[in-house]
Amino acid sequence: MFILSRRSSFVVAAAAFAVAILVPSISVAADPIKIGFFGPLTDAFAGLGTEAKKGADLAVKQANAMGGVNGRMIELVSYDDRGNRTEAVAVGRKLADRDQVAAIVNGSLSLTSIASAPVINDAKVPMVVAYSNAVGVVKGNEYVYRWASVADVQGWVMAHHAVQERGYKRFAILMQDEEYGRGIINGVEKALEKVGGKVVYKKAFAPSEREFRSVLTEIKDQNVDAVFMSGFGSPLTAVGRQGSELGLFPEVQLYVGCDLNEIDWYNGIGQHGDGTIATLEFIAPTDHPFTKQVMAAFEKEYGDKIITHEAGLTYDATRLVIDAIKRGGTDREAIRKALSETNSFMNLSGAKVSFTDLREPMLPIALGRWDSATEQIEFMKFVSDPDLIDPRPWYQYYK
Repeated sequence: MFILSRRSSFVVAAAAFAVAILVPSISVAADPIKIGFFGPLTDAFAGLGTEAKKGADLAVKQANAMGGVNGRMIELVSYDDRGNRTEAVAVGRKLADRDQVAAIVNGSLSLTSIASAPVINDAKVPMVVAYSNAVGVVKGNEYVYRWASVADVQGWVMAHHAVQERGYKRFAILMQDEEYGRGIINGVEKALEKVGGKVVYKKAFAPSEREFRSVLTEIKDQNVDAVFMSGFGSPLTAVGRQGSELGLFPEVQLYVGCDLNEIDWYNGIGQHGDGTIATLEFIAPTDHPFTKQVMAAFEKEYGDKIITHEAGLTYDATRLVIDAIKRGGTDREAIRKALSETNSFMNLSGAKVSFTDLREPMLPIALGRWDSATEQIEFMKFVSDPDLIDPRPWYQYYK
């Protein structure tokens, strides 16, 4: 029979104790940190959601390649909300309750984000909204942050540019009749009241509308200097194409919001849309080293030189969530605190951005012009005047 000496027994016991401590710590360290994602991956708005997910996926892949957070990998738990309000609420509950994610990156629309935000807020899960611009997404939801501009800011900026820098006086308005579209036009109209300019034509349209020739013909008869349009996806491209075919554009200046930088525009505008000016939350064709680095990473990962509005903003929003976890830890309250303390976080354009007290970013707006010859958005200028980009004054217009 083999009998251990007292010394040997001590050594074995010590080794067993060390293993008992070590094994659980290895198990905990190996558990991934779950970050939620949802957006329209199928149905009518699938082009937006799939682009957003490309940005989130790349940000997570890059973070994991650098060792994750304190040795723990990031796991992106993704759901398709189909651009449907009811589905967005359901997937928000799944992420918060069943999946127990640490935080959520929202890659969805304004209408679905407004529906899901209160549910996620009640569950006390910090969420960063990547590209939905309606005030109602963030207002009143203490756990919800935005990394895009308020829609009204975009309209405010474009109208100031049209009047003060171009000297335009007569305007037509095409408003997509939903939260995002109404916000942009609210900003336009409030700016025109301040700086001057006459609206001689205004028309609202449904997001499902694709035929604008009769409306554009009516606008052509009004002798306007510029057309302000709010909308995303196919309607935006349809107006650009049909207005060009009717000879309205580019003789009359077309102003649009951030959704110029969408895959529908790149794929559908063809030789049309030349000279269209947009208000953008980031712009890729800049000389900033970080922008060039990210563009190269997108091209290597997806074989595409285009970083769309949704892909770029969701890439930044995901990076921000991961950065907040690094600063605050994995506890939901700690992540929320870290997000609130975000200061000078560099976005895709190389701009340093901080949160206001309303969890809205002071985000410089890039003015860009579409060049059909290069099929790219040419950089015009950054607008960083606080009086033009501050999101807080716009809260007064929304209950």
